[in-house]
Amino acid sequence: MAEEDKTTEEEIEEQVEEKKKEALKRYEKLINRLKNEREDLKNELNRDYREARRYVRSHPEEGVLFSFLGGLTIGYILSKLSRK
Repeated sequence: MAEEDKTTEEEIEEQVEEKKKEALKRYEKLINRLKNEREDLKNELNRDYREARRYVRSHPEEGVLFSFLGGLTIGYILSKLSRK
């Protein structure tokens, strides 16, 4: 009986170790996938940033116009809020 208990304990410990190893492998796989996703997003953001800068440099009058209109809109909204 005592030998059976030891064998069962050893089997359970082995199963627990196997489960830990499997969980660790899944965790590492997930971490690697997230790292790759982060790199892809970083590259995409850099590409979009460069494209936006090129657009603004080639169309400066639109940027000034939108800034002016945005300023007027914000000023109007703030003036309405401050009157109440």
